[in-house]
Amino acid sequence: MKHIPQKLLSLLLVPVLACSLMLPAAASDALGEDLTAQNTLLNEETELSTNVFWSTAYSDLRTENVVTYTPNKDVTPIVTYGNVLTSRNTPSSMAAKLEAQSYRVVAGINGDFYNTSTGLPIGIVITEGELRSSDGGYYAIGFRADGTAVIGKPAVKVSADLGYELLNDYGTPTEVIRSVTGVNKARVSTGGIYLYTYDFNDRHTTGNTEAGVDVVCNIEDGALSIGDTLTVTVERVVEATSATTIQPGQIVLSANLLSGDYYVNALRQIPVGSTITLDVSASSEEWNDVEYAVGALYSLVENGSVVSGLAAGANPRTAIGQKADGTVVFYTIDGRKSGHSIGATMTQVAQRMVELGCVSALCLDGGGSTAMTVTAPDTTSAKTINVPSDGGERAVTNQVFLVATNESTGRLSHYYVKADNAYVLAGSKVNITASAVDTNYIPMDHDYDLDASDGEMDGNVLTTPHRGGEITVTASGGGKKGSTTVYAITEPDSISVKNGSSAVTSLSVAPGASVTLTASAMYNHLALKADPEAFTWKVSGGIGTVSENGVFTATAPGTGTLTVSAGGKSTSVTITVSNLALQTVEDFEGSPTIFQGTGNGADLSLTSASDYVKLGRSAAKLDYTLLESLNYGAEWRAFAETDIPTMYTSLNMWVYGDGSGNNLYFFYSNGTKTWLSQLITKLDFTGWKQISVPITSEHFEIQGLNVSAGSTTQVDDGLGGTLSGVPTTPTKGTIYIDHIVASFNNTVDTTVPSVTVKADGTALTATISDAVDGVLPQSSITVTWDGKAQSFNYNAQTGVLSTPIISDGKPHRLTVTARDASGNIGRASYDVPAGADWKPSFTDTQNYWGATYVDYLYTAGITTGYDDGTFRPNQNITRAQFSVMLFRYLGLNEADYAGVTLPFADNASIPAYAVPAIQALYSEGIINGSTGSDGRLYFNPGASLTRAQAATMIGRTQQKGYATAALTFTDAASIPAYATYYIQTMVAQGVISGYTDGTFLPNAYITRGQMAKILYNLM
Repeated sequence: MKHIPQKLLSLLLVPVLACSLMLPAAASDALGEDLTAQNTLLNEETELSTNVFWSTAYSDLRTENVVTYTPNKDVTPIVTYGNVLTSRNTPSSMAAKLEAQSYRVVAGINGDFYNTSTGLPIGIVITEGELRSSDGGYYAIGFRADGTAVIGKPAVKVSADLGYELLNDYGTPTEVIRSVTGVNKARVSTGGIYLYTYDFNDRHTTGNTEAGVDVVCNIEDGALSIGDTLTVTVERVVEATSATTIQPGQIVLSANLLSGDYYVNALRQIPVGSTITLDVSASSEEWNDVEYAVGALYSLVENGSVVSGLAAGANPRTAIGQKADGTVVFYTIDGRKSGHSIGATMTQVAQRMVELGCVSALCLDGGGSTAMTVTAPDTTSAKTINVPSDGGERAVTNQVFLVATNESTGRLSHYYVKADNAYVLAGSKVNITASAVDTNYIPMDHDYDLDASDGEMDGNVLTTPHRGGEITVTASGGGKKGSTTVYAITEPDSISVKNGSSAVTSLSVAPGASVTLTASAMYNHLALKADPEAFTWKVSGGIGTVSENGVFTATAPGTGTLTVSAGGKSTSVTITVSNLALQTVEDFEGSPTIFQGTGNGADLSLTSASDYVKLGRSAAKLDYTLLESLNYGAEWRAFAETDIPTMYTSLNMWVYGDGSGNNLYFFYSNGTKTWLSQLITKLDFTGWKQISVPITSEHFEIQGLNVSAGSTTQVDDGLGGTLSGVPTTPTKGTIYIDHIVASFNNTVDTTVPSVTVKADGTALTATISDAVDGVLPQSSITVTWDGKAQSFNYNAQTGVLSTPIISDGKPHRLTVTARDASGNIGRASYDVPAGADWKPSFTDTQNYWGATYVDYLYTAGITTGYDDGTFRPNQNITRAQFSVMLFRYLGLNEADYAGVTLPFADNASIPAYAVPAIQALYSEGIINGSTGSDGRLYFNPGASLTRAQAATMIGRTQQKGYATAALTFTDAASIPAYATYYIQTMVAQGVISGYTDGTFLPNAYITRGQMAKILYNLM
C-alpha cells in the first residue's frame, strides 16, 4: 500500500451504490451476447452505462452508451442550438459554450434530424419556454423545469388574430383570424402564413426568395410559448420580392403570393399600428409547462411496444426514451466501425429501449450525427465518449444536454477509480488511477491509499496474480471509498502472433537476421491486455533462437516452428530460414518497364495517383476492353521476354482489383511454347491484394498480360440460334499492378529492413539488414544530408556503412534509407547537434522547443518569418501557407506547372504568392479541395489546417513502402479514414507523434512550429 495523490480518469464505485465493470450475465435479444457492462455514476441520479455485445449474425461487436436520468433538482435537461436555428455545431462545442456559462455538462447527445442544405431542424425546438421552431407534425420530447418529460406529438397550433375586422357573408363585422402554418420553417409556396423570428438564420431574414406579403411586427407583451399569448404591433406591411430583414424584438408574418387570397389578402389588409394576438396551443395541456423540447422524425416505442414498419439497415443510432416511472434514457449505439460496433436497425434500437424499461422512445438523428458527450467525474470538461462513424463529431442542428452546477463544495463524497485495462492476461500489470469527488460530483484534491484484494500493488501499478480471478482495487481516504474490478484471465480463447502490425502464421527470415514478434490473447471476443512476459516462447527445428520477449534470431537454413503459449493455449508460426534473397522483377518506378509493348483491347500505362500506388511512387494501370475477336479477352504483349531464374518458385505481386470477376493472366513462354497463360487471380475483389502466383514450368519467361471473361453463357442470336461464350462479367474495366517479385517456398516479405545508426562525432555508422533478403546491395541504400544525397562507404558482406559528419555549428539531419527487393523501406536518422554558440534566428523562438527545426527550414529557404523578426511558431498554419512551405520543401519548379488550371470555386481568394505552389501540389495529387454545400469544389486557402489534413498532404509526398504502426492513441477512432494510412506510416517512422496525454487530436489545428518539426523529420 502506498500513499499517493488523486489524479486521472476512473470508474466510480461508491460504498452505497455499486458502479462497476462487470462480466456478462445475460444476452440482449436486440443486440446479442453481452460481453462487458461498465457503469459510471456521473451525477445525482444520473448514470452512464457503456455496454459491449457480440452479434452472432454479423460476427462483430456492438457498442452502446446509455445515460439513465431520474429527474431531480440537481440535474436539469436543456436543449441547445447555435446562435441561430440554421447554424450547426458539434455537441462537444456546444458543451464548451455551456461550460463557459458556468454549467457542468453531465451528459449530452445530438438532437433532431435536419435539412442538410439549410441546417433547419425537421421538428420542434423549445428553449427557455419559448417556441423557436414548430413541430411540422413530427414527434418530440419536452422537458419541464423539474426535469420530468413528456413524449409524443405536440401538434402545436398558432392562431393569429390579425387585429382588424371584415364583414362576413351576412354583413356582420367578424375578427380576421388565421392559423400559422409554421414557425421558423422554410416557407412553402402554397403553405399559408409562416412566422419568423430574429434567430431564424444568421442573416436575420425570412430567407424567402419568392414574392409574397410580409408583415413586420414589434413584440409588445407575452411570449411565443405553448399555452401563452404573444402580442405584437404592426410596424409595416411589405410587398416583398426577397427576404425581409428581422430586427431583435421583432417577428414577421409571411405568405407567398401563391398561397391564395385567403392568406395573402388577410396579411395585406392589416392596418399599420394594429395589434396582432398570437395564441399557442398543443394537442395536450401536458405540453403547456415544457421549458425545453426537441423534435424527432420517428417513434420507436409506444405504450411499451415496438412500433412496426421501421426503416431497416444497421447504422449508428441516437434515441431518447422514458420509463413508466418517469426516468429518461439517453441512448447511442455506434456503427460502421467493424471491430468496434456495426450499428443497429431502428427496430433493434426500439427493442433495446424496451429492454432498458422504456414505455415510449423516439429516434433522433443518427448515422454520422450520432454522438454522446460526457463529463467524467474526475474532469471539469465534457468529451465525446462514442466513436462517430465520420471519424469525428458532425456539426448538427441541435443538442440535448443534462447540466448541473459547476460549483465545488469541497466536501469529499467518494472516489472514482479505474484500471487502464479491466481484462488482462493473468500475471500482467495494470495501471490504476483514482480521483476524489466532492458532493457536487466535481473532482477535488484529497490524498488516498490504494489496496488490492489480490495481486500486488506498487504505487498505482497492480500486478495481477498468475492464478487469475477478480481483483477489487479500492481507494480510501477521509472516511470515503471507491473501487474498481480487474479480471485476470488464466485461459484465453486464442493467441495470435504479429510481426509489426500484421498477424502471421508463417515467416521467412535470412540467416543472422532478427525479427521482433509480439503475442496477443483474446477472451470472449475481447483483446486482453498482456505483458510480454505473460507468454512462453519456444522454437524447434534448429533454425534459431527466441528470447523471452519474442525476438527470433535465425542461425541456420531450414524450416522450423516457433510456438507461443499462455494459459493452456498456444499458436505456432512456421519459419523458413534461407540464404536465397528475393528478386525484384518489376517495380514500375519508371519507363521502360518489362511490359513495354503493344495491346489489343488493353492499354498499359504508369500512374502516380496515390490511391492506386501500393509501393514506391508509381504503379501500372491496365485499362481493358474484352474483345469478341479474342474470345472476349484483352491482351498486352511485351516486346521482349523477361526470364525468371529457375531457383524461384513463385511470383509475388500486388493487384488492385475492379471486382469484375474477370480473370487476369500472365502470358509466358516455357522455352518451347510461347504465349501460354498462367492465372494470376480472379478479379472478384476491389482494392489492393497481394497475390502469389506459382511458377508451373521449369522455364518461365514473362511475355505479357491477358484479361479474359470470368464466366460466359449462351444467348439467343435473334435468328433462331444461339451465341456461345458471351461473358456475364463486365467487358470493360481498369486494374492496377505493382511490384512483381520472384520468390521461393511461398515466401512473402512485408517487413521493412532494419536500419540502426550510431555517431562517433566525425562519422556516422549504420547497420542495415533485412529479415528475408539478408544483407542488401549498395544500390538499395541511400544516405542524405539535409535531404540531399551524400556519398558513403558500404561493406556488402556485413551491411555496415559509414559516412562523414561535417558540422558547421548549425542543426543538420543525416538519414539512411534502405529498400528491399519487395519494396519495403526502412530508415533511420541522426540529428547533428547545433554548436554551443548557435542562436535561433527569430526573436520568439529563443526558448521554443522546436527552434532547431524552425531554423533549419528557414536556412533551407523552406519557410520564412515575419517582417518584425518573429516566426510565430504557435500560430495556426493556413492551407495556403502550408502549400507554399510544402512546395519549397519538395523543390518543385514553378515553371513546370504554370499552365495548370485550378478547379476551385474560390480561386480568387487564393493569395498570389500561393498560386504557383497550389498549382504544383494539385497537379501532383498532393492536395485537393472539399465540396461545399453548393456542390462546388473549394480550396479554402485561409482556413486553418488540421493535424489529420496535414498528415495526409505530407504523406502523399512520400513513396509508399514504409512501415505502418497500429494507432494506440486514446482518440484513434476520431482519425478520419482518409488520413489513417498516412498517420500510421509517419508514426512508425517517428515523423509525427501524439501528445503526452495519449491523444493525437486529429481535428486540432496544426501550428507553424509543429509543421516545421514534421518537415524536418521527413528529411
